[in-house]
Amino acid sequence: MIKMLRIDDRLIHGQVAVVWSKNLNVSRIIVISDSISKNEIQKSALKMAAPENIKTFIQPVDEALKLLNDPRAAKLSILVVMNDPKEVRRVLEGLKPDAKPETLDLANYGRIVGDLEGKHKITDTVYLTDDEIRIFKDLSSENFKFIYQPLPSDTAKALDDLI
Repeated sequence: MIKMLRIDDRLIHGQVAVVWSKNLNVSRIIVISDSISKNEIQKSALKMAAPENIKTFIQPVDEALKLLNDPRAAKLSILVVMNDPKEVRRVLEGLKPDAKPETLDLANYGRIVGDLEGKHKITDTVYLTDDEIRIFKDLSSENFKFIYQPLPSDTAKALDDLI
């Protein structure tokens, strides 16, 4: 079962590796990215950042969908971490209904990678382009409701309200 799908430019880092993985009691972290799955250096760094007791995978979208849609995944406790809203849409639309994440969290995105010009400040840690806002509005209309919650101790806010 996917406990949370989190969008975070940094992917696996302290908040994800230590705080969220413990809070969600996950046994697996799956980073889904077509580009990162091809980069051995990035894959190695992400695996080193993950807790030793949590199995960590870096998969392209199509492979990750096979894994997440496998009925055996329902017995696992999984944290999915991604950093591309277009790929997030592909994953959410490609998941079987019984494989949908319990929580969708957009927490740290858009301010680290690329230029801030042309992006809208949604929160202190989320900056979105017009196209990305459209993606999240489309997903919301398909009943994929994101929250903004950087840490478990933070109050969750509906992304729809922030946009």
